Amino acid sequence: MIKKIYSTLSTFNTVELHEGLNILLADITQKSTVKDTRNGLGKTTFIEIIHFLYGSSCTNKSVFKMEQFKDEFFIMDLELNNNLYIVKRRGSESNFVYVKCEETSDLKKKYGISGISNIKIKVTEWNEFLGEFLFNLNSRDELIKSNLKFRSLFPYFSRLSKDGGYLDSTKYFKTQNVHLTQIALSYLLGLDTKLAISYKQLEEKKKEITDLKKAIETDSYNKIMNDGINLDTEITILTAKISKSKNDLENFLVHPQYREIEIEANNYAQKISELSNKNFMDRQIISELMIASKSEKNIENFNLFELYNEVEIKLPDIVIKTYDESKLFHEQLVKNRKKYLQEELEQYNEIVIKRSQLINELSLEQSKKMTILNTHGALDQYSLLQSEMNELVSKLDMYQKQQDFLNMMREEAAKLKIEEQRLIIEINKSLEGHSRTKQHAILLVEEVSNCLYNSVAQLHIGQTKNGRYDIEMVSRNQNSTGINSMLIFCFDMMLIQMSKFLDRKMDMLIHDSSLFDPVDERQIAEALRFGKDKSIEAGFQYIVTLNSDDLPDSVRKEVASSILPVLLTDADESGCLFGVYY
Repeated sequence: MIKKIYSTLSTFNTVELHEGLNILLADITQKSTVKDTRNGLGKTTFIEIIHFLYGSSCTNKSVFKMEQFKDEFFIMDLELNNNLYIVKRRGSESNFVYVKCEETSDLKKKYGISGISNIKIKVTEWNEFLGEFLFNLNSRDELIKSNLKFRSLFPYFSRLSKDGGYLDSTKYFKTQNVHLTQIALSYLLGLDTKLAISYKQLEEKKKEITDLKKAIETDSYNKIMNDGINLDTEITILTAKISKSKNDLENFLVHPQYREIEIEANNYAQKISELSNKNFMDRQIISELMIASKSEKNIENFNLFELYNEVEIKLPDIVIKTYDESKLFHEQLVKNRKKYLQEELEQYNEIVIKRSQLINELSLEQSKKMTILNTHGALDQYSLLQSEMNELVSKLDMYQKQQDFLNMMREEAAKLKIEEQRLIIEINKSLEGHSRTKQHAILLVEEVSNCLYNSVAQLHIGQTKNGRYDIEMVSRNQNSTGINSMLIFCFDMMLIQMSKFLDRKMDMLIHDSSLFDPVDERQIAEALRFGKDKSIEAGFQYIVTLNSDDLPDSVRKEVASSILPVLLTDADESGCLFGVYY
């Protein structure tokens, strides 16, 4: 229970609270005109101060970070388990909270602190303590700790209009995630929260698979993933190629002088080719010499006499030798010609034979070199083969990963369907197992609803078609004025009473005037009556901020003792909560 809210700011209007119903009024003065407003008097800021001291985040736009207020402490006297806690926090060091408490306090027991009047702890530590103390959150349960925190539960008991807290009974924030909502509500209602967490995790995995499926349907992904190929076929072919390449590498013998031998073999081949070409040319000459040799005619094969007579006729001035002399000359000429041809023929034959012998010798050496080349390889050739195999292995690995990825998606999608069916069954069984708790919450809402004008609200606790928890408030009278506000009122009154039913120590409920703005006077009166009576009966503190002219006359006397002494007015700046305009 909060006993007092105050500040080191000298102009701050201290607010002292008590058990049961507490009404903080903003009043209109005689000097006020229709242009005056009470929205800046501090009703909502008062609730924000409570949030600040209960460990809310503090952004740079917060009032507590404003230059004129950032070094001022805002302080709360808080009674927890019959121990007084004096809690202080300021904007200039908003990550820390100062707490003064008794030696027997649960805070000192938790952190093993003794003998220190003021404890300076991190806001996260303060929130963890409040979560354990007020809501029985188990900080040692990693699943609960990572999905459920004090600050995701407390706002249900102190809604903020600026966050959209009065738009939906099951949410305190207008864009609140449905799964986080069901996790928080299942815990506040005493249901199996771990099933709600499991369903959230299931939906997150389903979204991942859906996002992946969308991604692989894009053109850019298909280009990367080798669109148009059959992975099974490609993997089979690549596996066979790699096996052959591996076998080739295992049988590959590297010769250290491979390149030198290769050059020598090439040189031999070049020399053999040159010698063979020369032999070819010489054999052509030999062939011609043999033909020429055979075509030489003896003297008797010629009509020398006719030739002689022809010469004598044509060359009358030349002294012509006798026929016998001419015949002898010709025979000698033929003989010399034959001898020359024979010598040339023998010379060329000898050259060809020697070249042929050299060709045989070179061919033998070349054969030896080629044998080495055929049975060995060069290191760079081996490296090339190794590189080609590595490329094949890399490609195979990529294809296998793609195939594994697609298989994983199919398997995961199938597993998620199975998990979804399992959760549907588990949540249904759990709801049956928690029937007593479920019935108690439903009847609490029914009790509040019956006390209000027109009996407006019902609580439904069940499952959606997809199987997750379905916790919602529904109206039985859609034509009622301010129906949404009354649904929230019934829901919140149920939550604060469920806290005691579940043996938790959360004993405070706060409603801003925004809740009652659209509600007619009769319903406001009934809500205040119920809040006053039930807070005393159930032992919780109910804090309400109201504009004075929204307090129905029909209930004013009944709640007179609940109206706090401090009265926020618009007479001058001293009448607002901070005592100054800002």
